[in-house]
Amino acid sequence: MNNRMKVDHSKAAKKWLEKSSQFPLDGLALKGMRIDRVEVGLIRIGFVIPDHLSDENGNWSAGAMSVLIDAMAADTVFSYCGRHLATIDFTMSFYSTAKVNEEVEIEATVVGEKGNLVSVVIDIKKKGNGEKVVVGKQWMHVSPLKVSLAGKSKL
Repeated sequence: MNNRMKVDHSKAAKKWLEKSSQFPLDGLALKGMRIDRVEVGLIRIGFVIPDHLSDENGNWSAGAMSVLIDAMAADTVFSYCGRHLATIDFTMSFYSTAKVNEEVEIEATVVGEKGNLVSVVIDIKKKGNGEKVVVGKQWMHVSPLKVSLAGKSKL
């Protein structure tokens, strides 16, 4: 990784993560998380799977996992480069199920960068035995933050 975009935005990323439960969709998937570590290109949280995120069999639903993975990826990439983001490639590999009220550990890490693209891997494991539940991989396009010119006259 050439670290061309690497800048420390971890404090802003942590603040966003702490406020994420106020956002409609992210809030449903992240409410109740415990933030363990936030640094440049790395976020680690603990999470007890709540009832409202279960499927008909009492397992953590794949849809809820995908929302959490996308939010964790975006925040981790933001901690790394502090830029606007767009997911352009997103895959999930499932290894086992996790049940309601089970605690998992989630670690998101920036693993690569190429041009305006940043790659992040999100690893989710059961806390008790370390069994892998799911691995998410994302490529995100980053663009510089720009000050809005809306409402400014060119006269």
